[in-house]
Amino acid sequence: MRPVKIITAFLLIANLATAQSLELSLKESIRTAIANSFTIKKYESRLKTKEAENKKSWGNFLPSVSLEASYTHLNDDLDIDLNPIKDAIVSLEASSQTEIKNIYNILNGLPSMSDAQKSAARNQIAAGLNTLLPPFSMTFKKQDFKTATLAGYQPIFLGGKLLAAKNYASSELKAAEYELLSAKNQLSYKVADAYMQVILLQSIVKTRQSVLDGIRKHKEDARKLYKEGIIAYNNYLRAEVALAEAETNLLNDRNNLELALVNFKQLLNIPQTTEIKFTDSLIYNETEVQINELESEAQSRQPLLNIIREKKIAARQSYNLARSEFLPKLIAFGKYEMYPEYLSSLEPRWAVGLQLNINLFNGFKNYLDLQKASYLESEVEQTMNESVQLINLWITKSYTEANNASERFKKLEADIKLARENLRQNEKRFLNGMGTSLEVVDARLSLEKAELERTAALYNYYKSLAELYYAAGDFEKFFDVWKNQEFSHE
Repeated sequence: MRPVKIITAFLLIANLATAQSLELSLKESIRTAIANSFTIKKYESRLKTKEAENKKSWGNFLPSVSLEASYTHLNDDLDIDLNPIKDAIVSLEASSQTEIKNIYNILNGLPSMSDAQKSAARNQIAAGLNTLLPPFSMTFKKQDFKTATLAGYQPIFLGGKLLAAKNYASSELKAAEYELLSAKNQLSYKVADAYMQVILLQSIVKTRQSVLDGIRKHKEDARKLYKEGIIAYNNYLRAEVALAEAETNLLNDRNNLELALVNFKQLLNIPQTTEIKFTDSLIYNETEVQINELESEAQSRQPLLNIIREKKIAARQSYNLARSEFLPKLIAFGKYEMYPEYLSSLEPRWAVGLQLNINLFNGFKNYLDLQKASYLESEVEQTMNESVQLINLWITKSYTEANNASERFKKLEADIKLARENLRQNEKRFLNGMGTSLEVVDARLSLEKAELERTAALYNYYKSLAELYYAAGDFEKFFDVWKNQEFSHE
């Protein structure tokens, strides 16, 4: 049994070590969620990737320099043999000199040379020429040789392809920045909604507990009055039924509160064992929102619209890229051989030049790519128009819901006052034996209903405002209305 006790003790210590206690305002909750979010970290990594790609696109404008080295072994030396030409030249020259010598003898009165003498002279002259002339054969590439070539290329004009690639990378970088901002806004809205749901349910549980305490007291009063014979048994039974219903409602809302806490901690990516004290409360703050200003602001600040704008720029650069295939391309190049001793007489030590290339026909593929890029531009443009309409509708919906919730909250104040007075009078009448338990229970439930509706209206008010600023693309402005960070539940 001892190992089991040791393990149990270890688990208990581990649980105590992992348990934490936090006091969180709404702003602090959002900061914590953003810092811990895997989704945000994913978009941050994507942003860094796009930053690297944008920097990489600058390299397309710079020259590329490479060093190429090799070692080669051939089956034999590469030779060139021109000795047959040498033999022909020597033979012709020997014959010519022999004839000249024969003519010289005749002109000087000497006898003409016989064939044997001519043959001997030719052989003698040929032997002399062979001695004077070098061999007409050489090795211009050895069997084993190595090369090391320093080569460089500098694009001069590629039809606008390099500039299109740079602009495309820049638009992708900006789109990644807006995607990160959009993810932060979305997470901020989700955390705000989850935070407000928790404090809403805490308020509901508090109200339910108050109702339960009131009905429990009413049941005790009903039991005393029943024993004294002042009220009928069915009045006492009605109080018992109301108490059971109140206990069930309280249990359900406590369970809902636990689920809301689980969801909230999941959004913040903190351990479920963490104890949290929520320092903000649902307290009504008046605000004046101009829907026209929000719609105008959304045009420039809404990340979703800005992402589409950047995608539109990227589509334009794709069009420019496709168009560049119809234009000539000019590249400067140069190379330098670092092992001149292995070069043949036909190979230069260095060379520089220009290379011009223009495609004349490739099966209409470039033309079809240009059409495709044009259709993509049109598609993004229509997406932009549709998104603007949807954003404006989103803003109008949230604005209307916020106003309705605000009006509902204000009007329910009178209902609550009336319900409290009605409860007070019915309790007084019941204690005097002039009222029924049903009237007391109904009055208390009416007060509970009004209080819960007013709390729900306040939650809907702030939720709609949060969604409104989320739709406008400037969630930080929500905190201009949410000014109760210093308040806590009483």
